[in-house]
Amino acid sequence: MSCKAQQPATGSEFTSKSGNGLYQFDTPDRTFELPESLKEISGLTLSPDGQELCAVNDEHGVIYFIDKKLGEIKREVKFHKNGDYEGIETVGKSIFIVKSTGTVYRVDNLEKDSVSFTKGKYLLKKENDTEGLGFDSKNNQLLFACKGRGCLHSGCTIEGCLTKKSIYRMDMNSNRVAEEPAFEITIESVLDFLKKNKPEQAENKFEDFIDAEDGHLHFHPSALAVHPISGDIFILSSKGKTVIVLGSDGKIKQMEKLNKKIHRQPEGIAFDKDGTMYISNEGKKEKKGKIYVYNY
Repeated sequence: MSCKAQQPATGSEFTSKSGNGLYQFDTPDRTFELPESLKEISGLTLSPDGQELCAVNDEHGVIYFIDKKLGEIKREVKFHKNGDYEGIETVGKSIFIVKSTGTVYRVDNLEKDSVSFTKGKYLLKKENDTEGLGFDSKNNQLLFACKGRGCLHSGCTIEGCLTKKSIYRMDMNSNRVAEEPAFEITIESVLDFLKKNKPEQAENKFEDFIDAEDGHLHFHPSALAVHPISGDIFILSSKGKTVIVLGSDGKIKQMEKLNKKIHRQPEGIAFDKDGTMYISNEGKKEKKGKIYVYNY
C-alpha cells in the first residue's frame, strides 16, 4: 500500500493570514494522501527508531508504520481487537495508545512478528472522552487531553468544570495518573489571551469558539504533542479548527484558527526531533485522509 505525496498547493486557499513564528499552518511543505485503511486516522507519533510515522485509526487495533519521507505504509502491526483508539505516543521502545474511554495500552516487542501489550485503566472515564496523547520527556510523563468532561466528578454539573478543558498526566515511574490536572484551558484564559493578542479576531474568527449564550468553552482537544525543542504543548481541536499552544507553565502562548479547506478534520499531531511537524486529518465522504508536513 502507498500514500500519494503531493507538492504544496498554491493559490489563495493556502495563504496563511497569521502564524506563530514557527509554522504556517495553512502552508504545508508536503502532503501525503492516505489509503482507505487510514481514512479514519485518529492519532500520530514517530516510531521508536524515529525513522517512520506511526498511526492508529478509531476502528481497528492496528498500528500503521508510514515512511515519513514518502508517505507509504510500510507495515501494519495488529495489537488488539477493534475499538475506538484515539491517541498514540512513543516512549522509548514502547508505543502507548489510548482509547476514548481512558483505557491505555502499552505495546512492546514491535520489532517481532507478534507484539505484546499490557492494558491499564486509570482515572479517566468515558465521559472525559480522551483523544490527545503526548509525551513530556523533560518530566517523564504522558499527557492526556480530554475532549469531553474536564473533571473527574461523577455526573458533574459544576459550572466551573463546564468552562474548561483539562490535560492530565501519568508519571512514567509510578504509572499513576494524578487526580489534579497538569494543565487547564479555561474560558477566562482564552478571553484574556484574545483581548491582549488578537482583539481584532476575537469577535469573528473565534466567535464559534466561545458561545456567549451558554458561557462554555467550545474547544474540544482531538490531539496533543510536546515540541521537542521548545517544550511547548500543541493542542488541536478538530471542532472549531483551532490550535492552542501552551508554554511549559501552562499559559497560552498562541491561538490559531486553521483553514477548514485544508484541515477538514485534524485528529493527530506529532513532532520529529528536529522540529518537523506532522498533522493528520481524517477523510470525509469522498475525500481521503491526509498528513501534512511542516518544516521547522
